Amino acid sequence: MIYQLAITPFRFEPCRSDASFAPGEQVILKSKEGIDIGKVIVAQRDDTGDYYGEIIRSVTPEDLIKRRELQEYEDFCLVEFKKAVEEFNVSMKPVYCHCQFDEERVMFYFTAEKRLEFRRLHRSISQRLNKRVVIKQIGVRDYSKLFGGIGPCGRNLCCSAFLNELKSISLRMAREQKLYVSPSKISGVCGKLLCCLNFEENYYTDFQERNFSKAMQVDEEE
Repeated sequence: MIYQLAITPFRFEPCRSDASFAPGEQVILKSKEGIDIGKVIVAQRDDTGDYYGEIIRSVTPEDLIKRRELQEYEDFCLVEFKKAVEEFNVSMKPVYCHCQFDEERVMFYFTAEKRLEFRRLHRSISQRLNKRVVIKQIGVRDYSKLFGGIGPCGRNLCCSAFLNELKSISLRMAREQKLYVSPSKISGVCGKLLCCLNFEENYYTDFQERNFSKAMQVDEEE
């Protein structure tokens, strides 16, 4: 069986196992990149496709103690990364750090207004930490998902409350729902179009298709 695992708030990978695991359960996984901890999001019956790694077992109390210790190390790494960003004057905002469970790799996530060149920064922070380092850029929607907030509706942001996948949103969805307003009126705190515009997309598409089919039948009868 294939399980979709959340390894970081920004990284989801399919992993295989013959054992059964429940959604929300934390597990140890092994891939070609090493050993890490992931949280089960959902099980997929079809295991014929590609997968990232193998689930070894459920976490133990000892694993959780080590994970808490690694969180302290991640805080240290993030501080060092921020110092390096200032030193090299790179226009990025560091937001998150993840240390792999086997401590072989450290992953940094950042936001920026455009794509950046940071080879010198990468080399410097790798030498400081004496680790294999991965630096990844995330979007503003991913940033909002991590830190949360209150949307225009007055409720917690959907992305941080329950959405596991951030789908692409377009103005076409707003037009099909007869929301003839400026983009600023239907944008979230991240500055992008509201994720909830996608919630009823299938309903509106189906409604329009059925109305079109009825109109065609009327024309044929006439």
